[in-house]
Amino acid sequence: MKNQLVYRSCLTITSLICILTLVGCGAIPSTVTVNEPTAVSTTAPVASAPPTQVNVADTPAPIPVAGKNVLYQDDFTNPATGWPEDKFDNYFIGYHEPEYYHIEITTPHSKSTVFAPEKKSFGDFTIELQVLTVSAKTAPEGDFRYGLAFRRSGDQYYAFTISPRTQKWFVLKSSPNQLSVLAEGTDDSLQDLDKDDALRVDAKGSDFFFHINDKQVSQISDADYPAGEVGFYVETFDAANAHIHFDTLTIQDFEAPAPQGSEAKVLYEDDFTNPATGWSERKFDNYFIGYHEPEYYHIEITTPNQKTTVFGPSKESFGDFTTELQVLAVSAKTAAEGDFRYGLAFRRSGDQYYAFTISPRTKKWFVLKSSPNALAVLAEGTNDSLHDLDNDDTLRVDAQGPNFLFHINDNLVAQVTDADYTSGEIGFYVETFDAANAHIHFDDLKIKDLTLSLTCSVNEGTLYVRSGPGKTFPQVAVLSNGDAVQALGISPNRWIKIVVEGSDQPGWVSYSEGLVTCTPTVDLFPTVNP
Repeated sequence: MKNQLVYRSCLTITSLICILTLVGCGAIPSTVTVNEPTAVSTTAPVASAPPTQVNVADTPAPIPVAGKNVLYQDDFTNPATGWPEDKFDNYFIGYHEPEYYHIEITTPHSKSTVFAPEKKSFGDFTIELQVLTVSAKTAPEGDFRYGLAFRRSGDQYYAFTISPRTQKWFVLKSSPNQLSVLAEGTDDSLQDLDKDDALRVDAKGSDFFFHINDKQVSQISDADYPAGEVGFYVETFDAANAHIHFDTLTIQDFEAPAPQGSEAKVLYEDDFTNPATGWSERKFDNYFIGYHEPEYYHIEITTPNQKTTVFGPSKESFGDFTTELQVLAVSAKTAAEGDFRYGLAFRRSGDQYYAFTISPRTKKWFVLKSSPNALAVLAEGTNDSLHDLDNDDTLRVDAQGPNFLFHINDNLVAQVTDADYTSGEIGFYVETFDAANAHIHFDDLKIKDLTLSLTCSVNEGTLYVRSGPGKTFPQVAVLSNGDAVQALGISPNRWIKIVVEGSDQPGWVSYSEGLVTCTPTVDLFPTVNP
């Protein structure tokens, strides 16, 4: 999963800054910030002008015509990347092997921020973070919040935080004199403790878009802090202790979200927190299946050279769809040596189905086709983003007629065409090779209407964007070499409909093979008309 950019730089660990403030949900008597020379101060809150909050449903987000570029990434598997490690009176920070960075605050009504070690300033960007609370090291009662801090300079920064116990989120603004709440709300998709939430912030000028688990929850405007450092935020209210694990942090060029209301219909979803949803629970001679409380479904095979599939309890048949799955192998219950693979099975009828599987030990992936007589490999390859055991990978399959797209951790790894199985059930696949035992945890499964992520980029020269699919339509923008755009579809006369930055109207560009490269190929684009 996580392609790592390693930044080696020294960080002077630093500052404890105490800020007495009033926030919409409670008083915060103290604060600690790591990065500047040690200082302690106490100040009273002052009033500030409220930000402009935009109705998310009414205002579509612009899409830039710029290529995606990863500016910084850390999966916290390598302590040499230089994030600070230290212990203070009421909190400690550091690496939590094998793959987390942690902040623990050990008193109520305290907060801490830690920023990326290279002290780089970011203005327009998209940030994504996976983060969770460790219940075993967190007080069983009381509230706290945590998340991303960004555009920081000294005591000035914004923060996007969540509170898993109350299912609330907050957009915060810190100044030398106060901490104010710019926006807040609730979101039922927030996970319980011990399970990752995905936070995302898109910042472009004074406009900010905030997402939780792939759903936009707020859009605000505030022009005070144009650029600054990116890092983490943790705060306790009445909780006596909070221990937070920060997983993957990615900062990339600004990539605004799709307009609201474009989300695909969810056809089936299960996070396996409720055994009553009806997935099978049984034990056989060489494998067993069932719920693994509090939030997994598991398959364990106890002999080498075996395979099993389990399909959804509704027995529903799916044709065209997008399905996503979070899945991991449990090292404590898996043989220490030997290979195995696991993943999604789909379009199943009897012994006929396709499967998309991964092997974490070899970093390989496979697209399989099962028939009553054989199990064939349709495609295979390697992917360095695949996690080691005990850490989720995200698998995604887009099925459109005979065409299939396969993603691992948001990376497109294969495009396959096979017309034999047109629809069928969706479920799970596990297979052992020489491994004597493999125990797999299936986390979130989501099946929704087909949702293709369509992008096109200019390979060379200049490309004119027009208001309609033809050269007689007026020119509305210009793309040049390296520019990338979000695509919406292709017309019968081979003009691609695209999203234009700063406009609520789409544009059109002529498709010419070699001059324009699209993902997936334009053969999979939906047909659209003016």
